[in-house]
Amino acid sequence: MAGSEEEPTLDVARGDRALSEHLKNSLRLLRGKTDDTEFRNMVDDILAGRSSLREAVSAPAFDRVLSPFVSQAAEKFENLSEQEWQQLEETGERQFAEFREELSRRERQARTAETETEEAEEEDFSQRSWLE
Repeated sequence: MAGSEEEPTLDVARGDRALSEHLKNSLRLLRGKTDDTEFRNMVDDILAGRSSLREAVSAPAFDRVLSPFVSQAAEKFENLSEQEWQQLEETGERQFAEFREELSRRERQARTAETETEEAEEEDFSQRSWLE
């Protein structure tokens, strides 16, 4: 599969491409919300595959940037009713199912396109007259 190099999943996703993509998107979002150069560089390294998310969570920059967001989220979630929690859970599960399906669809399309390209490159010389 020469032209289609699959992007590696993050270590903590354990092979779950949808979870890995979600985490990468979250890291990109957090990266854009901070001016902390150390954190931004760390995210760049994670996204480029030069570092692991598992290693990053113990870094001071990770804690420094994420602590305010975690505190805000915890406060918000503490005030949710049981029904709101259930609705949030169902929404998340539905969104992940849709995202997994989208990833599968993209993979199928990429494989089909690659197969078509390979077939087009394999020219049939059996009917060609070499004297023309």
